[in-house]
Amino acid sequence: MQEKNLKLVDKIMTALQGVEDPELLVDVVNLGLIYGIDIEGDHATVKMTLTIVGCPLSTYLQNAIEKAVLSVPKIKTCDVKLVWYPVWSPERMTIAAKKQLGMLDNEQVLDQENKIEETEKIIDFSVPIKKLAEEYPDFIQIMYDCGFTRIKIPGLLSTVGRVMTIPLGAQAMKIDLDKIRQAFEDKGYKVID
Repeated sequence: MQEKNLKLVDKIMTALQGVEDPELLVDVVNLGLIYGIDIEGDHATVKMTLTIVGCPLSTYLQNAIEKAVLSVPKIKTCDVKLVWYPVWSPERMTIAAKKQLGMLDNEQVLDQENKIEETEKIIDFSVPIKKLAEEYPDFIQIMYDCGFTRIKIPGLLSTVGRVMTIPLGAQAMKIDLDKIRQAFEDKGYKVID
């Protein structure tokens, strides 16, 4: 994906964080409803799902998503494609969304974060960030602290994150790679270039 398209996807994901499910009062990104964003020229295609088939809010959400996407400069047209595979489940939600809905308590969150401390932590700069984020629960926070403020958008990981590596991200965001390396080493990681 070209760097300019990565930036547009990032802006679209940020705009989509403003689209809330009116019943759950959680945005569609943190609910894990956004499955992908494709950009061709000034046209965006958003692939999304719903929490249940036949959701009465499907038209409302599709319209709100289209409006949010069209608010992004350089995007002139938008299609919202409803998909049903993979099937949505609460596992697609972010920890923040689960906490907001009362599905997790602080102890469960700490348990998830502490599991990784039992094994050696290795950050390979050639591995896509999505895989690193899935493997290491503190990865997203460390990257955020280094200046990757948009990394907390879960849809970003499932779209751009599938191909983006730390060096590519650092180049795109103009963040010093040595700063990132040092941040991971300070947290007990071994860094491999």
